[in-house]
Amino acid sequence: MNGPGVQAARVSTEWTYRGFRAVILENGLLRVVILPELGAKIWQITHKPTGTDLLWQHPRIAPRPVGFGASYDDHFFGGWDELFPNDAPETLAGEALPDHGELWTLPWAYETGGGQAEAWVKLSVGTPVSACRAEKTIRLRAGEAKLRFSHRLANPGRAELPFLWKLHAAVKADGNGRIDVGAEQAYLEEFGPPRTGRTGVAYRWPYAPGEDGTIHDMRVALPASSGVNEFQYLTELTGGWCAYTDTSTGVGLGLAFDPAVFPSCWLFATYGGWRGLSTVVLEPCTGYPLLVEEGVKADTHRTLKGGETLTAEVVASVYTGLRAVNGIDRDGNAEGEAME
Repeated sequence: MNGPGVQAARVSTEWTYRGFRAVILENGLLRVVILPELGAKIWQITHKPTGTDLLWQHPRIAPRPVGFGASYDDHFFGGWDELFPNDAPETLAGEALPDHGELWTLPWAYETGGGQAEAWVKLSVGTPVSACRAEKTIRLRAGEAKLRFSHRLANPGRAELPFLWKLHAAVKADGNGRIDVGAEQAYLEEFGPPRTGRTGVAYRWPYAPGEDGTIHDMRVALPASSGVNEFQYLTELTGGWCAYTDTSTGVGLGLAFDPAVFPSCWLFATYGGWRGLSTVVLEPCTGYPLLVEEGVKADTHRTLKGGETLTAEVVASVYTGLRAVNGIDRDGNAEGEAME
């Protein structure tokens, strides 16, 4: 029996958002809005006790219909997407793949269910070019500030497909933010300008040397006035987790994942430098770098063989009372430095 402090989990499909059907998962701690028609995008994760919306939404672009093959950056509404089987446009297995892959523009089918103890939505879609199938079930339990994901990617064809699969959770960022990832190495891509003043360099996470010899703590988010852009890959993971914390409130979002499935974590951050926007995107990924074909040659991206299925369990948790995260276990429990 759920007491009044727990509040039962529930799922609703009775709402729309700007004309799009919305699936809402809710309990006493979280309210989660999912837009199945827009790539099964998670649009909002709101921590109800503090009134905090963890995800970032573009201040100038509202959700709108997006054609298959559209430019991702020009339709980057915010929220949490998935990318498969590529990021930058490229040809894989003889087929030209669109910008940021196939999943984010497609309408996904869905079904809902559950009871007071746990509510769920199952979403699924077939990809038109790579001829694969993606499924994910998102569960919310009563009394938990955690979303539990069960993912499944299947290649029912005969030919193998070089691919990347990446979670793409955009969070609100400002000068009070802190990024923590269980990783040892990082590489700053050719994108910028970063705070270090140079790109195309590797360093030992989280301390990156600048052009002038200054050592920069890359965990520290910057204010929009800095005009900085940073895009990097974090590798040699020491654990399957990443987190963004608002150090002024102690509220943060952490992702816990299997590092055998996601052996790298990409970070895209714009602190006013890209189109005047400020967001950090947490991106656990099946490989690196940006181009899948380059990674396959370097053995840092993988292939999905004909008939092969890839599964993964991911937990997204909202935590409070921390100013830094030292680790997140596979059940989504975050540990770190407490607020003073």
